[in-house]
Amino acid sequence: MYRALQTAICLLFLLIVVSACDENRLDIDVSSVPVELQMEHLDESWPSLTPVSFRNEHPRLLAQYGDVYKHYIEDVLQMGTVDDSNLFSSIRSFTTHPDFVEVFAEVEKVYSDNEKLNRELEDAWKHYVYYFPDRSVPKHMTCVGGFNAPFILTEDGVGICLELYLGTDCRFYEYLQWPLYQRQRMSPQHLVPWMMKAWLETDYPQVVEGSNLMQDIVHQGKIYYCIDAIFPNVPDSIKIGYTSAEIQWAQDHETMVWTHFIDNELLFSTEPGLKGKFTNDGPFTVDLVKESPSRMGHYIGWQMVKKYMENQEVVSLLDLMNTDPEQILKESNYKP
Repeated sequence: MYRALQTAICLLFLLIVVSACDENRLDIDVSSVPVELQMEHLDESWPSLTPVSFRNEHPRLLAQYGDVYKHYIEDVLQMGTVDDSNLFSSIRSFTTHPDFVEVFAEVEKVYSDNEKLNRELEDAWKHYVYYFPDRSVPKHMTCVGGFNAPFILTEDGVGICLELYLGTDCRFYEYLQWPLYQRQRMSPQHLVPWMMKAWLETDYPQVVEGSNLMQDIVHQGKIYYCIDAIFPNVPDSIKIGYTSAEIQWAQDHETMVWTHFIDNELLFSTEPGLKGKFTNDGPFTVDLVKESPSRMGHYIGWQMVKKYMENQEVVSLLDLMNTDPEQILKESNYKP
């Protein structure tokens, strides 16, 4: 009787320990965080414009959407300046071109109901504001950007070019001969995590001149850890843009890649070409086997930052982003 009771207590204790180990401390309740998301459409009125209506509509759009609208015209679509006398003709050519008529139709089909996108964006910004309470939520605008850029980021606005998130098997990407390693992350489920990653990289750019590989990968590791906190229930493969096979390869070969860095004394190299082998996008990581995913340096930096944050009593993304990379390297005791 006593032995059976003792066994039961031990089993209960083990269950509690396992449960505690499985708990994700980044999975927090942000339902009370006050975020009011604004979602509008930059180019919604363009197809119906006439030379007469354009004279009134264009100044209104410029006043309403500001720098996002300006960058959309000048930098993404490259139609000249917002005060170019031929701008209406350029807009008309864009909206009536047979190829882009198809693109607009496909965007409307995939994103006919923005409710899911709005929910994902709102949840992401609630997490962002929770961790960065002094920051404000920008206006959000969608558009078709001619396959030129995924996002337009300004101080107070975000433009989302939806044609770059239509699905990995979208026929347009095949027509344009888009590389497979990029197509695999051009799906609706990648849109919000990758938009937030781009926003964080503008918040916290890599500004160290002559940085070494360790500094570069830890900086990216910080960004990915912020994405962990903002998207606690999103798979790692989505966050970093790997396939399921690639994330498995990265997990299985983490020790091997770290050993390669240490044995070849790569961490403190400032040589751009060498750093690029482990941080540039591509079909695989140069210097590793072709089965490897690209940017394995970023993956290693991410795991190092995770290890460092496991040792912190409080999850403060503000403190993390201001922590010296060498301190993270030392205090993480990262040894996969």
